[in-house]
Amino acid sequence: MDSLKPRGFTLTEMAVVLAILALLIGGMILPLSAQQDLRHNAETRKLLADVADALHGFAASHSASDGKPFLPCPDTDGDGAENRSATPGPCTNQEGGLPWGTLGLGRQDAWGNTLRYRVSAAFSNSATGFTLLTLLTAGDHLRVCASSACAAVLGSGLPAVVLSRGKNGAGTPAGADELENLDGDADFVQQDAGATGFDDLLVWLPPSLLTQRMVAAGRLP
Repeated sequence: MDSLKPRGFTLTEMAVVLAILALLIGGMILPLSAQQDLRHNAETRKLLADVADALHGFAASHSASDGKPFLPCPDTDGDGAENRSATPGPCTNQEGGLPWGTLGLGRQDAWGNTLRYRVSAAFSNSATGFTLLTLLTAGDHLRVCASSACAAVLGSGLPAVVLSRGKNGAGTPAGADELENLDGDADFVQQDAGATGFDDLLVWLPPSLLTQRMVAAGRLP
C-alpha cells in the first residue's frame, strides 16, 4: 500500500528542475538583450540619417548676407540651439552638442544620450557662407578614419560630422579609437563593433553630396 502513496520531489530532482529552468530563462534573456541592442542601433542610424538630411536642409534654407549658404553651429550651452560668437558670424566653438532644437529634431539617440556635432569653420560662418571653392579647399575640414592611427581614410574634406557614442554612452571610452572621437580635433573614427568594444556611430556630410544638394536647391554656384 505504501507504494501507492504520492511521492514528492527529492532535493536532487528539484535542483535539476531549477537548473533547467535557469538555462531556459537565460536562453530567453540573451536573445532579447541582443534584439534590443539591434533595435537601438537601427533607431540611432535612422536618427543620424535624419540629422544629415536636416543639415542639408538647413544649408539650403539659410543665407549669409551675400546669399551664400551655411551650416549651423554646435550647441555649447545645452539648450538645443546653435551658439555663435556674433550674429551674423562664426561659431562659439566648432564642436559641441547637436543643435537639435535649431534643426527641429529629437534631442537624444536610442540610448538616451545627446548627439555630438563638429562643423568646419569654413562652412558655418553665417557672415560669409560657403562656396564651391570652399568645398575644394582643405582648411579645417574634417576626416573620418578606420582607426585612431588614420592609416585608412574613409572620408576627407568633410564639412561636418555627427557622433553617437553608442551603448556605452557617457561611460569610459573603449580604447584609443573611441578616445579619438572625443579629443576635440578634426579626426574621427568609424568602424564596425568588435572585440575592442567600439560602438560609436557616425554620420558625415560628403562634400560631393553637399554640393549636389546645394546646386539642386539653387544655392550654388
